[in-house]
Amino acid sequence: MQIQIYHLQNSRSQRIVWLCEELNLDYELITFTEHIQEQHSHNHPHPFKKFPTVAFRQNEQEDFSILTESSAIADFLCHLQNKLNVNVCADLKEIEYFYYWKNFADASFMPNLALKQIFAQIVQHTPFPVRFISKFFKYGFDRAYLNAALQQQMQFIDQHLQQHTWMSGTQFSSADILMWFPLSACIQLNPTLQNFKNINRYLLQIENRPAFQTACLKGQWSTSVFAQYWQKAD
Repeated sequence: MQIQIYHLQNSRSQRIVWLCEELNLDYELITFTEHIQEQHSHNHPHPFKKFPTVAFRQNEQEDFSILTESSAIADFLCHLQNKLNVNVCADLKEIEYFYYWKNFADASFMPNLALKQIFAQIVQHTPFPVRFISKFFKYGFDRAYLNAALQQQMQFIDQHLQQHTWMSGTQFSSADILMWFPLSACIQLNPTLQNFKNINRYLLQIENRPAFQTACLKGQWSTSVFAQYWQKAD
């Protein structure tokens, strides 16, 4: 199978690059950066220019099929290789954890982080004379909801990892790949979100995986750029 990954640097699509390395797949990586994203967007196969996007075909006589949404891509590629999904013969609790955390990553956790970025962008793009209004609105929403919600989610994850090596329990799975990005983003937001020892142990465990390290090189991952981006959202 021929696989192409349309990847935006330092974005959630890094997870799919990592996934392909863990699955030992052959793939072509087409990398975009923020400052050239629009001028090269005509080369992107998806009408909304989404990242990640995976294009795949069985042979050169076929047209490419296009798949987006990180969780859907992860499910599809893991199904092809029959890897990184929790084995159906596993303990029922591990199967439960796998499906829960795999969906929690983008359905519950990432939306709160995205709101942090949205409000930060609103403040940045508000004309200076009235910027205090958007700052006040952001401050109020952070205090009333977002900060507490993220703190609760991090505590919840940390408590789970106190008892489990990986998100599903004993097995490394695609749930860990999907959870890595929002966890990494969250600890950059505020120093109070960096003091969860089980999460820190878990992220270090991830960073020591050879496939993760290879994916970071291929995907042109920059820890410093990623940190700066999310620190500005607090």
